[in-house]
Amino acid sequence: MLRNESMQSPALTRPPLDASPAFAQPMDVTTVITTVRHNIGDDFVREGLLFLLDSVDALRRVELVHKHSPVTATYGWESVRQLRWSRRIEPVLRTLHVRNRVGEADLLLQSGAPVYWCHPGGPHCADNEWFDPLIRKRFLPDRRGRRFISVAGGSCQRYGSDGSEIEQCPRCRAYIREFFDSCDLTLLRDDLARKMLNRAGRDADVLPCTSIFARDRMKIVPRKGEYIVLNFMESGGHYTFGQDIDAGRWRRQFVALAREAAKAGRVVIACHTPGEEKLAGELLPDVERFLVPNEHVAFMEFYAGAAWGVMNRVHGAFMMASLGKPAVVIGNDSRARMIENLGLPSHYVEDVEEVGVTRLIDEARSRCATYPEQIEAIRKDARTRYEGRIAAALSS
Repeated sequence: MLRNESMQSPALTRPPLDASPAFAQPMDVTTVITTVRHNIGDDFVREGLLFLLDSVDALRRVELVHKHSPVTATYGWESVRQLRWSRRIEPVLRTLHVRNRVGEADLLLQSGAPVYWCHPGGPHCADNEWFDPLIRKRFLPDRRGRRFISVAGGSCQRYGSDGSEIEQCPRCRAYIREFFDSCDLTLLRDDLARKMLNRAGRDADVLPCTSIFARDRMKIVPRKGEYIVLNFMESGGHYTFGQDIDAGRWRRQFVALAREAAKAGRVVIACHTPGEEKLAGELLPDVERFLVPNEHVAFMEFYAGAAWGVMNRVHGAFMMASLGKPAVVIGNDSRARMIENLGLPSHYVEDVEEVGVTRLIDEARSRCATYPEQIEAIRKDARTRYEGRIAAALSS
């Protein structure tokens, strides 16, 4: 049973997950809170979400807000990318009522990304940079019946977390409730996010991340597998969150993984950033590397030609999987476990030595013949459920 602790407003009643997908009323302006030319994975998530909106005829002109610099909600200030400048400029523009993407939005979307995180000593999701200026101070005071939905949000905790960290953090629990109660629809992308929401006294459904539909929006089709894709991130992910991770050991294991994978065919290391490309070059200078900075469609085309992969980048693995290419994720936080919703395995980076590189390779390679059919069934079911929930939220 969910606790009801100091709830500021009652939980909203949600339609059942399989609600009939009656089409929503078309929106003139759809504003997406996302990242812009910052993270390939966020681009995949956003493109998939826009595909779903278009499929229920609820998409018109799309405007993007780079959430790490909320001043980009204001027309003419898109080039301001540093948060410290945004925090100085955005309040002034808001006070002056300068034309902005939040004010003009018929539909406001929070697109994917971690939305719930809480770590002893920080960071805390209650301190994020976008909710206060964009939602509390812009959208909610001037709502006018407009819709706000959060789709494909997830957790970002230590790999083995059960979400109990927020039990000791009233601020994060209050924020999670406030965020949920502000939305006309909340859909999550991982089970831990739901557990954290439950601990805050709310509930939402979990569906596979919308990135599995990005290929449909961009009309990318899978090709015959020409190469094996690997991806390396220092310590197995973006942050260690105080976990005792032996970065040097993961480097050595990755080299061993690449050498073993090369016995099965051509290996290419996917590098989502110049920093990853530099690291990969230092570790394996003789292995091919792929990097087209901030060009998510080029990465989609690249992943369409893969055979299988072993990845640190979760959304690299998601894109491969959506194209019928099985991939294993090795990570150090809860985002890595999202892949399990696609019927594929994840492993904690510190467990790789025990698991062994041969098993990691076999977990992906052995699924090549059967996985395309499995992922299509997952995508078909997820699309039906997404369309039903989104259409119901926008037409009610």
